[in-house]
Amino acid sequence: MQAEKFFTTEEKERIRQAVEAAEKRTSGEIVPTIVAASGRYAEVELGGLIVGLLVGTAGAFFWADPWGLIEMQLAWPPLGAGLGFILCRIPAIKRRLIPKRRIDEAVHVRSLAAFTAHGLHYTRAHTGILILASLLEHRVEVLADRGINEKVQPGTWDEIVKLLTTGLKSGDGCAAFCAAIERCGEILATHFQRPADDRDELANKLVTEE
Repeated sequence: MQAEKFFTTEEKERIRQAVEAAEKRTSGEIVPTIVAASGRYAEVELGGLIVGLLVGTAGAFFWADPWGLIEMQLAWPPLGAGLGFILCRIPAIKRRLIPKRRIDEAVHVRSLAAFTAHGLHYTRAHTGILILASLLEHRVEVLADRGINEKVQPGTWDEIVKLLTTGLKSGDGCAAFCAAIERCGEILATHFQRPADDRDELANKLVTEE
């Protein structure tokens, strides 16, 4: 699950054009971002290893063959541990084993880190807005700088989250990102119209991170 390869070059260009078009109407700076995962969640793989080890040990006792090779019986625990570890690295399985609260926290922290790392808090009027999709967790978060939050109610962005989440689940993530960016531009334009001397402060492109 690589963020860099999630979209084709043509799709990335469509997203870039969507940002450019949206920012022609507003002084807001929109930064679409996609990350492979918001956390490592090593505890899930460790849990799988431990459970696999226990199951393998139990299997060695249950199917013990007094006439068999001792090496075969000794192989059960490490085989179980390895299988449990590998299964818990599969995204579809791993995602279901992570507590919802843990996912919420990880995605929010990753969004805050991306917001800072890409300079959204440095815009002249504090009108930066981050649209982040985290692939492993199947989560979307929208973060706006204080200049926007002073005029736009936080619940406003729930629409963007739902729009993008639905599109990603349907398999047309590019169209969903473009629609979310366009809608963000419409919302921002009602509060932050683009002045004549406005200039792009942040790059108009999709940011990808692992």
